[in-house]
Amino acid sequence: MTLVLDIGNTNIVCGIYKNDVLIWHVRFKTDRTRTSDEYFALLKSLNSNSIDFAQINRIAIASVVPDMTRMMQHLIDKYFVVKPVIIDGYSSLGLTYNVDDPGFIGADLIVNAYAAWKKYNTTCIIVDFGTATTIQLVSSEGKFMGAIIAPGIKTGSSELFDKAALLSEIELSTPLHTLGTNTHEALLSGIIKGHALMTDSFIRQLSLEYQELSPIKAIATGGISDLIVPLIPSIDVLDKTLTLDGLHLASLQMQKS
Repeated sequence: MTLVLDIGNTNIVCGIYKNDVLIWHVRFKTDRTRTSDEYFALLKSLNSNSIDFAQINRIAIASVVPDMTRMMQHLIDKYFVVKPVIIDGYSSLGLTYNVDDPGFIGADLIVNAYAAWKKYNTTCIIVDFGTATTIQLVSSEGKFMGAIIAPGIKTGSSELFDKAALLSEIELSTPLHTLGTNTHEALLSGIIKGHALMTDSFIRQLSLEYQELSPIKAIATGGISDLIVPLIPSIDVLDKTLTLDGLHLASLQMQKS
């Protein structure tokens, strides 16, 4: 069995694969105040499938939070008998890069690019709706062409609520109309539909600029993607487990190399 950990600034997503099938996954808040013992206790409490962690013989991590990477490594050293594989721009995955030093590319971008390349076998635009919204292009030959990084939906809206005295934080949902007739509807349109229009425009622009790489498939992933994908006609696939799948596939590749 393989344990994979996607460590982000807002959330940590864990998954367990058995015979290449995702049999369990969980998402919880990234909390730098927790100890490794507390995190392991949390993992055990969320293990509703009663999976025997002692059977895990492969672990892969993708992280954009260095101090959390170190903490998880300590947890693994203490509670597991295998050493984790840390996926980054220097990992031997067969990807090539349109930059001089791929070490500066976020691990989440690397893992998503690898997953899209291996799962869809075509040029892909990958949109990940997380703390940041990232949009990247990977060719059918596995070349990372570059990326766009924008403030995420919740990140941007939190800043708005902090700065605007007369606006109260709202629960995010898919807006029904473009024009709101009250503050709540107007905010939903601006936050969700505005982000959708931005994303759709980027996808269409990239498809025009890189026509020579066609056909191009647009893939969405990320925790909040369900809310926004129905508003983005240029998205072809919603793949909620893309990052976890990429980590699993990367761990298999790293074992071979």
